[in-house]
Amino acid sequence: MFHLRLLIALLIGLAAAPINADPPRMGGTAKVVLGSDILGTQPGVARDAGTDTVLHHIFESLVAYDDNLDVQPLLAERWDISDDGKAYTFTLRDGVTFHNGAPVTSAEVRWSWDRWLDPNTGWECTYWYDGTEGLKIESIDTPDPSTVVFHLNKSSGLFLAQMANFQCLTAIVHPDSVDADGQWVKPIGTGPFQLGEWNKGLSITLEKYPDYVPAAGEKSGFAGARIAYLDGVEFVIVPEVATAIAGLRSGDVHVVTDLNPTNEAELKASSNVEVMNGPGLEWMTLLLNIHDPVMQDKNMRLAIAHAIDFEGLARAVTHGKLGYNPTSYSSRSIYYGDVQATGYTRDLDKVTSYLVAANYDGDPLKIQTSRRYDVFYQNAVIIQSMLREAGIPSELEVLEWPAHLDNYFNGKFQLSSFGYSARTDPVMNYWSVVGPFEESPAYQWHDKEVYGMLGDAAIKVDQAKRQQLFDAIHTKMIEEAPTLNLYESINSAGVNTALKGYETWPAAKPRLWGVWLEK
Repeated sequence: MFHLRLLIALLIGLAAAPINADPPRMGGTAKVVLGSDILGTQPGVARDAGTDTVLHHIFESLVAYDDNLDVQPLLAERWDISDDGKAYTFTLRDGVTFHNGAPVTSAEVRWSWDRWLDPNTGWECTYWYDGTEGLKIESIDTPDPSTVVFHLNKSSGLFLAQMANFQCLTAIVHPDSVDADGQWVKPIGTGPFQLGEWNKGLSITLEKYPDYVPAAGEKSGFAGARIAYLDGVEFVIVPEVATAIAGLRSGDVHVVTDLNPTNEAELKASSNVEVMNGPGLEWMTLLLNIHDPVMQDKNMRLAIAHAIDFEGLARAVTHGKLGYNPTSYSSRSIYYGDVQATGYTRDLDKVTSYLVAANYDGDPLKIQTSRRYDVFYQNAVIIQSMLREAGIPSELEVLEWPAHLDNYFNGKFQLSSFGYSARTDPVMNYWSVVGPFEESPAYQWHDKEVYGMLGDAAIKVDQAKRQQLFDAIHTKMIEEAPTLNLYESINSAGVNTALKGYETWPAAKPRLWGVWLEK
């Protein structure tokens, strides 16, 4: 069956292409490298980054993030929020079917969510929705086949963001994915690809779902039109980076992600490989332990802040690809504006004034770091040099990663070169940093006013009001300097030029819809 909406989407995609570009070509199988095998085919249960990548091609949620980290419709055509912010009504798209040919209705949506919220399933993010962290789905109604209503215990500005998250995929699955005892047996989703063969330890092959009906709009992030031009995708397990790079250059594979600068330099010499870079969602920091006798003085923290050339540091470590990001979340976020771009500039006169105000006695500061992530060590070395030039001596404490991480969790450091993993909503990012010290020493900023503003932002759904709160939090963070944000991570990929239309995005997850192989 060939759907009219698919034809329209194809025509729109062709019309949007550059005039001189070759039109997308149907057919062929693209090969993508994974460093390790997937852990399973049930979303959000046994998972890691590679597993998530594969399953996002098989399954879809009601909503998804776009390239700008804004939540957009996917299986839902639209949603409406009640005046009190406690009821979300989703209207499903017409004509969408599961890989077994069954139509998608509100009944399958409710069945899927009931499964994820069941503690016996082992879904990793149940605590986001069961009241453990405040938000609770009280009930799910299905007034008709195309309408689903989620009733929450309170208004939430995070509900859609969590529903669209990358890790615990809120997949809508067909009940035939499980057996009579409720045990998972096979993945039956709605995505542009369906599972072909899982040759454990070697590869996972996906096949194009011929009756897939794409959402409206251009592809963006995990949202928009997910048009499969390829006949299939093969995720090849290649643990050795050198082997993966060789395969990319020979054309045996088409995509390799998570490149380091050495890999990039090697691949840039290859005429048949394009190296792509962009900002990711992880962010690098210098933590200043405000419970340390020296660091508890704000003047000392501000002296350190003005001793560092943040732009120079970012450019040096990222080889000129990324600059300074003063805030705790991605510069691609819809909540990143002029306020968030305001940070510190190096000013040695200010450093001197702040040191005098802090009665600094000249004792060397201690910067903890490790070599588990090379950027942590590079950041520490450069910061040490900049502090020394500004009249602040320091010593590096290079620890094994377990010790470095343990000291972070227990607040046993003076300064620490550190980083945080990807999060998508500013509230989630700030919650990694802001919180009561008595609850966890890992919290770096123990400000009740800021914690209250975060609680308010977690409840509000109005974007403008949330922006005001995030602006106020960032402004106070710059004034107090409880932690110094440095820059975002680099999202890198090597792509064989035989594969066309491939793009990176902040989530750094490969997407094999909207791409095609040249003849």
